[in-house]
Amino acid sequence: MKRILITGANRGVGLELARQCVSRGDRVFAGCRSLEKAGALEQIAEKYPGQLTILPLEVTDEASIAESVARVAADVEALDILFNNAAANFGDEPGLSAVKAETLLKATHINAVGAVLVAQGFIDLLQKGIEPKLVNISSEAGSITGMTHFRGYHYYGSKAAMNMYTRALAWDPETRGITVVAMHPGWVRTDMGGSNAHLSPKQSVAGLLKVTDGLTTGDNAKFYTWEGSELPW
Repeated sequence: MKRILITGANRGVGLELARQCVSRGDRVFAGCRSLEKAGALEQIAEKYPGQLTILPLEVTDEASIAESVARVAADVEALDILFNNAAANFGDEPGLSAVKAETLLKATHINAVGAVLVAQGFIDLLQKGIEPKLVNISSEAGSITGMTHFRGYHYYGSKAAMNMYTRALAWDPETRGITVVAMHPGWVRTDMGGSNAHLSPKQSVAGLLKVTDGLTTGDNAKFYTWEGSELPW
């Protein structure tokens, strides 16, 4: 049994992570912005009593993070895995003339800064975990090497920022002993990925968990796909 925190757990990849983790016997803390949208999580909690706790968790709100830390710490002494999964995509990516600072900043706040704030809040619990792992659910969209033609600003820039923060977290002396990686879940059929995506959430998450379970300290600061292939930063 692993003790796991998942952000953005009320839909898509996060929801499937919660479902597959509890089904294999893990103790899961599922964070979501609004409890009003946690109906699917509530069904999982009913099916697996005592294994899943739903947390109101807004990753850009330090007070919300602190409250979640206190709730998790009241139930478990440590965390073994933190999945920084919460993310936002603001739709069609405009060209330079239509880019708005407000959207750029909001995307970066949610998709990158939020991951750092959550890691900061839960670092003490992770340090006490068994072979602890911090997994930032990123995207191939954040690969600077992979930007070989214009794709956009909002989502791509925010995921590139998340990748750099992943590298910073990996080498920060304060995270010593924690394996920190970024992981691309693939193009998944979710609200964000759309109906034409290649993978089902079930396929993606099965791969993500297999890669995560196999991580060692030698994988620190790397960027993997859901299938375990290494991506360029």
